[in-house]
Amino acid sequence: MEHKNFKKWIIIIIIEVLVLIAILAGISMGRSHSKALLFEIAQEKRIDISDPDMLALREQAYWNFVNQRFILVYDKEGILQWVKIDNEFGRNDYDFDSALTDDGMFKYYTENGEITSSVGIDVSKFQGKIDWSQVEAAGVDFAFVRVGYRGYGNGAIKSDETFDYNVAEALKNNLSVGVYFYSQATTYEEGVEEAEFVLNQVKAYNINLPIVLDTEDPMDESARTSSLTPEQRSEACRGFLETIKAAGYDTMIYANLSWIALELDLTQLYGYDIWFAQYANEPRLPYKYKIWQYSAEGTVPGISQPVDLNIGFGFYGK
Repeated sequence: MEHKNFKKWIIIIIIEVLVLIAILAGISMGRSHSKALLFEIAQEKRIDISDPDMLALREQAYWNFVNQRFILVYDKEGILQWVKIDNEFGRNDYDFDSALTDDGMFKYYTENGEITSSVGIDVSKFQGKIDWSQVEAAGVDFAFVRVGYRGYGNGAIKSDETFDYNVAEALKNNLSVGVYFYSQATTYEEGVEEAEFVLNQVKAYNINLPIVLDTEDPMDESARTSSLTPEQRSEACRGFLETIKAAGYDTMIYANLSWIALELDLTQLYGYDIWFAQYANEPRLPYKYKIWQYSAEGTVPGISQPVDLNIGFGFYGK
């Protein structure tokens, strides 16, 4: 049946192309000779394109075409935007149709029936005091700990009050550890300032995962970053990323789909890894990314509050 439908679909495309050529030829002849070319398909040779199977195939082909070329995402006004995919940023080759498994606590990515991912969480003061020995025993491989943040109102930089405890205990319990900073930088120089704060905070610890720039919507129109253009916001990001990289640390960007598609100028961010956030059954970002944050409501032994859950691809952080 699938082979038969495929043949019908090919025939439909060929016919539609021929019709289009004929129409264009007719327009051309009409302009030069005042006479259009007639093109008629015999009734008995026509295919009923109202057939549900044919319509489904055409629909599938159309969306396959669209998704290979555009990111479809709603902006803040609820308008659907078609954002052309930047092929220079690099595409991922993940196949989520049959590769995801779930054991009731964590998701895993599989290849040829074997798990090829690692389990990660990210934490801040909002998770309270964590028993990291229980976290490790539950099967968590890596953790990102919030080192601090810049306020979206006055722009003051503050440290996370649980940072030292979380980093030290996570490392003590043999987890791979990175840190992240919630940015509200408005200029390249402010990005540098945030990075220098982070570098000063982490120098006492032998972290073995990247220092991450957390750039996202503060969900407040009065925020100091709300009026930035994608170009300005990305320049501020570069101030952070370039300073961290120059200090000898790996670094990456944390963001969600709409932020990446609409609020960042990717041409300024080539070469930096992505930690992608989307709470869905399957992520929709076409670009390469090393980590997928798939839930903000995880339940993990040793943590009394809901916690973000992540998949690290290719045993990332393990």
